Amino acid sequence: MMLMFLSTQAQWDDAIVNNPGTGKYLVGLYGNADYSSGAITSSFAANFIQGNYIDSTHKQQVSSHLKGANRLGYSLNYGIFGVLYNDTIKGKRAFNFFVALKHKDYLNIAFPPDVFNLAFYGNAMYAGKSAQLSPFSLNNMSYQQLEIGSVCTNFGGKAKFGLGISFLAGQQVQTVNMSNGSLYTDLYGQYIQLTSNTRFNESDSTPGHNYLNGYGASLDFYFSAPYKLGKKDGIITVGITDLGFIGWNSHSLTYNKDTVYTYNGITISNLNDLQNAAINNLSKDSLQNKYFPLARKSFYTNIPTTLSVNTNTDLGKMHLEVGFWYIFNGNSMGYFYVQGDKKFTHDWSADLQLGYGGYATYNASVGITKQMKNTEIKLWINHLQGMILPTDFGGAGLSIQLLYTF
Repeated sequence: MMLMFLSTQAQWDDAIVNNPGTGKYLVGLYGNADYSSGAITSSFAANFIQGNYIDSTHKQQVSSHLKGANRLGYSLNYGIFGVLYNDTIKGKRAFNFFVALKHKDYLNIAFPPDVFNLAFYGNAMYAGKSAQLSPFSLNNMSYQQLEIGSVCTNFGGKAKFGLGISFLAGQQVQTVNMSNGSLYTDLYGQYIQLTSNTRFNESDSTPGHNYLNGYGASLDFYFSAPYKLGKKDGIITVGITDLGFIGWNSHSLTYNKDTVYTYNGITISNLNDLQNAAINNLSKDSLQNKYFPLARKSFYTNIPTTLSVNTNTDLGKMHLEVGFWYIFNGNSMGYFYVQGDKKFTHDWSADLQLGYGGYATYNASVGITKQMKNTEIKLWINHLQGMILPTDFGGAGLSIQLLYTF
């Protein structure tokens, strides 16, 4: 069973359900980072993050991939968890109990092509016409998670059922949802006109108050059952992870307005006007208060929630996994994949996955696992296409996990 990258672990970690070692207890450490986009290439993203000069070649690489709807996703997750295996209740049911402490960062954006063109080429190309800014959606969130749960390993025979309950500590969030928006540039550059129906939310950004700004809760569900495909054994698994919300405190910022703004610039009759106090007071804050007034009040946000379904069939020399996952509240497409798992000698195994969907559309990933007596090490590299051909594809991901049983 695989360890997924995009925005969240798309299914429960196999180590919580099945004991990989010989002991009764397990401690696991993991970390993964993942970036993917069907439009923003790996080369462009790397130069932008590093603050390098973005030349026309980098821009053209992205422009050639822009479609009517474009997506970008990034996640950084790490944590520690512990498992107690095969405890029983009244000698009838076997349970695995687990506790986990996690940190999660998410950024995902959905945008039309004109948003990129305006940001990196300016509005000169739109003289006499409107740039389409919607639908535009941005979600940027960071929080910590403390989870406790259990898996019944003989639920209804060989089926397994799990439930996890989490307490969430919200660190920061920014969300933008523009359902209708356009920017008109006058043919002769005399004025610009912004039409916008936008909702904006941000957690408290006051210096010294941006670590713990909200509280919430979430649930995880897991169910698996065996099946037969001819003479081949298999397991079908259904999982839901991070079904929950965070309530942000009353110092948070909110903007919600449907309106039209027209900007005609500043008229200067002579150079003495530059000394005018009104111009000197034309600051970022004064413009924001006039055109984008923000209110301080609490609000709630749903965290990215993943539904996953997969089948794993034992073909003898290898396992074939076919699955699907979808991230709610994440601007992602549904993701379909096929994965082959092969065991080799000396307790080495390798996995190869090919998929379609998510943020990057196409995906190729490879994983390597080393199993020792009480220790298991997993390494996954995701979005091989974006790492091998960074100027043509957008994506890069790395995940590592260390498990120890005793």
